[in-house]
Amino acid sequence: MRKKLLLAAAALVLLLAGCGRPAPSPTLAPTATSTVAPIQTSSPGPLTAATPTLVSEPTAAPKPTRSLGERFEFGAGYRQDEEAIAVVHLRGGEAKMEAQYRALLADEIAGFRRAAAGHRVMRRYGGCTNFAAFGPASADGELWHARNFDWSGQGVLDRYRVVYIVEPTGKIPFVAIGYSADYWNHRMVHTAMNAQGLSLGYMLSQAPGESLTSVPILWALFRRVMENASTIEEALAILEAGPRGGAANLLLADGKVPEAVVVEMTSHGLAVRQAEDGVVYATNHFVSPELFYPENRDPDTYARFERLGELGRLHYGAFDLERTVALLRDRYDVHAGRETLGGDIIGSPINMLSVVFNPGDLTFWVADGPAPTAYRRFVGFSLRDELDGTQAQSAVPSVPADPIVGSAAWAEVEAFQAGYLAYLQGDDATAAERLAEAMSLNPHSARHGYYLGRALTNLGRDEEAIAAFEAALAGDPQSSYCAYIYYRLGRIYEEMGDEEKMRAAFEQVLALDIGDEKIEGYARQALGR
Repeated sequence: MRKKLLLAAAALVLLLAGCGRPAPSPTLAPTATSTVAPIQTSSPGPLTAATPTLVSEPTAAPKPTRSLGERFEFGAGYRQDEEAIAVVHLRGGEAKMEAQYRALLADEIAGFRRAAAGHRVMRRYGGCTNFAAFGPASADGELWHARNFDWSGQGVLDRYRVVYIVEPTGKIPFVAIGYSADYWNHRMVHTAMNAQGLSLGYMLSQAPGESLTSVPILWALFRRVMENASTIEEALAILEAGPRGGAANLLLADGKVPEAVVVEMTSHGLAVRQAEDGVVYATNHFVSPELFYPENRDPDTYARFERLGELGRLHYGAFDLERTVALLRDRYDVHAGRETLGGDIIGSPINMLSVVFNPGDLTFWVADGPAPTAYRRFVGFSLRDELDGTQAQSAVPSVPADPIVGSAAWAEVEAFQAGYLAYLQGDDATAAERLAEAMSLNPHSARHGYYLGRALTNLGRDEEAIAAFEAALAGDPQSSYCAYIYYRLGRIYEEMGDEEKMRAAFEQVLALDIGDEKIEGYARQALGR
């Protein structure tokens, strides 16, 4: 199955390369579906122009409370960036929204493809985290939904982030936070909230026979949930009907009740985990007896899951905006027993997207900046204001960046990000230099040592690579990277003809037994089993 995941990840990266009066604010009635007609702008009629129209702001408009970019219109849609974040409003039928998307984000679509074209495909694609607290678990009784989206996408996913305000004809409006390229845009939803107070966050999981190539099927299904569901029950009915593809966890939250659940799903099965005392959370493995997959033993997903449980208990009854953001920035590695910026942590070094939803009042916050994004400033938005066209006067506060950003400790993060980005872009010499710097600042990070060893191996500096791998194992022996480090050591010793050390390394791969069939299958073959 892991081989399929690798091929699928490669396929996805190749795919990446490859106004008049605003609609009224929708109500929060639990079953009513909002009907939003396409809004005519100063250029009504067929979409014949390929260039968006720059629109001057009325001189009598109230003074904005937030920084707004210039407004560009195309058909019924428009783009007006807020606080330096790309915000695109798409309105109408599918074909018209597609034309608006391509016109209003033309430069970003092209930029995404260029950046992705030279990007190495990563086996360790990342992991995601979702957490919800409500009722007695939160400080105010409201529902707080926290979501981290982690992926090996430095230089691409953290550069071309977009907030889509989508108003499909005859369906429920929603906000989707994604990116500017195909398969990551408004059509493929993984992080979203609709005008009926329903939010969702996707996490990849693993199950027999499931493939990452099915992700677009799921993301299209999640969009149907946003467009058509007003309650969790309605959302579950849509998910049950499918079609579903791949293995996934989905946190669904309804701010009206409030209520939140985790839906575990595969192509052939679906299980729902209810919240316990106002708390529910998920990472990248199944927990329900119906779908639990014992072969998924990646330590990273279990470390984050365990930490979420600890934080839920530690801060029970105190979750508000600031506490929820702090959870997304948490850097305690439960397996290592210490805080670290490079371990198996919720605030992952490869965090590409960090969002908080308060679906009860239709507000949301999006972290803005390069990876790891969760530590950056969270910009506040109101979906109601966006739909009313009053976003210029939105009073939703932002959350400042974590104080660690720019501190002496942050030098490790900057060195790792520079080195990892160079590695992803195929510049192994720069990668080795910057990753060695990161390793010197945090010798306990197996993540740093793993990628340093990979870069050195690519440069033909095998002895230095062995030293880097061994230092990583010594520094963080509980890391999710350890099995992969032993696998790489085994491959190096195999090429050197050192059978004794090769066998010792591959024995460790099998002993750790993390459920990765590619590395474990290779180890068994090398050992003659």
